[in-house]
Order: sequence, then C-alpha cells, then structure tokens
Amino acid sequence: MTTFKEFQAKYTPIINDFLEGQLAKESDDPRFAEIMAYSVMAGGKRLRPLLFLATLDALGVEITEKEVQAACGIELIHTYSLIHDDLPAMDNDDYRRGELTSHKKWGEAEAILAGDALQPLGIQWIAQAEHNWKLVEIITEAVGPKGMVAGQYLDIDTTNNEDSSEEVIDHMEWLKTGCLILASVQMATALAACPDQQAQKYLAFAKHFGRSYQLYDDLVDIVESQEEAGKATHKDQEVGKNNSLTMLGAEATRNELKQLIEKGKADLAGEKAEVLLGFLDLYQKVL
Repeated sequence: MTTFKEFQAKYTPIINDFLEGQLAKESDDPRFAEIMAYSVMAGGKRLRPLLFLATLDALGVEITEKEVQAACGIELIHTYSLIHDDLPAMDNDDYRRGELTSHKKWGEAEAILAGDALQPLGIQWIAQAEHNWKLVEIITEAVGPKGMVAGQYLDIDTTNNEDSSEEVIDHMEWLKTGCLILASVQMATALAACPDQQAQKYLAFAKHFGRSYQLYDDLVDIVESQEEAGKATHKDQEVGKNNSLTMLGAEATRNELKQLIEKGKADLAGEKAEVLLGFLDLYQKVL
C-alpha cells in the first residue's frame, strides 16, 4: 500500500522534471522562457498536480507521461494566479516560495506577461495531453469569472471593508482557493469515467479539502515565520484582509479545520484512497 509520502516522493521529481524540460521549449525567446519558468520552478508543494494524479491512481488509471503533462498544466495555471496575486496592484508581496516574486525579480510588466503566458499554456497542455474537452471545460470554469478570478476580485473588494459578512468571506475563500483544488480532482474523475456515485465521493472530499486548505493557509500566516513559509507572514491583519482567521480568530478557525478533516476522511470511506487521505496530514503543523 503506497503512502502519501511515498507517492509524493515518487511523483514530485517527475512533475518538476517535466516542467523544467518542457518550459524551456515553449518560447522562441530564451529570456522570456526563463522569466516564465522562474516562478514555476521556484519550488512549491505541487499540491494540485499531485491531487490530480493521486485521484487517478485511486481510480485505477495508469499514470503515463500524458497524465503528468495534464497535471503540470494545472500547476502552470496555479502559478499564473500566484504571479498576478503578488503584483503591487493585488497583494504587493516581495517573496514567494522563499524567492523574490516575479515582478521584483524581472519587473512588473514582465511578470504580468509571464502570468498571461502560463495560463493559456496550462490549458494547452491539458488539451494536448488528453484530447478531452470535458477537462478543458472543468479547468476553465474553475479559474474564470465564476471561479478563481471572482475570488481574487472579492479578496480585493472585501479588504478593509467592515461590512463584509462571514458568508461573503467563505464564498471568497472558496472561489479563490477551493475551485482549482476541486477541479484537480474533478478532472481526474472525468478522465477515469468513474460512475457518478463514486465520483461524488471524491468531489465531496475535494470540496472539504479545498475549503480546509484555505483555513490552513490563513493559519500559516500566524504560526510560521517568513523563512518557514517562504513568503511574508503576520500580514493579513495589518493590511486589513478579511478572511476566516481575522473574522473568527485562531481557535474557531482551528476547530473548523479539524471538522473539515474528519468530513474529508468520511467522504472516502470504503475507497482505496490512502494517498488522498494523506493530504489531510499536511495540516498538523497548524493544529
């Protein structure tokens, strides 16, 4: 039986090797290719591509280079969102994954263009790998005006807004983080063509994991140093961010996170999904 750590140790280098090798070929301008690759290869947990691959593995789908390419497409889309999120007009962050953010390293215009390039390239990789338009539909809906982009808008709109309700903040955090996590699992269930009743178990897990991951990320802001997190911490309260942590407090946020972990475990009861359940262990350092 493969554990999460074993799965992670096997596939993270495979993901990184594909990203590094393929990105170098995706622009005719070597410098722009370097700028595109900079934020992608700065590190990160590769959480979303690993979720996609782990779901395929649980559903009995053989993981080949095609599936790795589709997984890496998800990572490109995630990285584009981080580059734009870090910009001065958004969160104005200087560090990400322990390195200078793209706009601090290369310039603001260059960072915007790198993000602009990574988003369609990620969709292209998914489409080329699987020739399955359902996957393209899932990922584009997840990151579009009813998904991640809407979440980013609400994040800006609710900052320093004392009238923001808990319901609005929950919705904002789901769109901002949960949509792409759900899409990573949903794409795998679509590719595996698993029965609807079984697919619903995995989608329920993804919804609980997607919500819980934002709570975890909020808690990281208060329990880790900048060196540990690889980005500025202890910042949300200072800049007027409205999120679950700043609205509910640390104790209530931890309690909600614990409840979501238990729900996630219950969602996959009876499934051979030990690797997916291992993703929930990521939260231990903030509990």
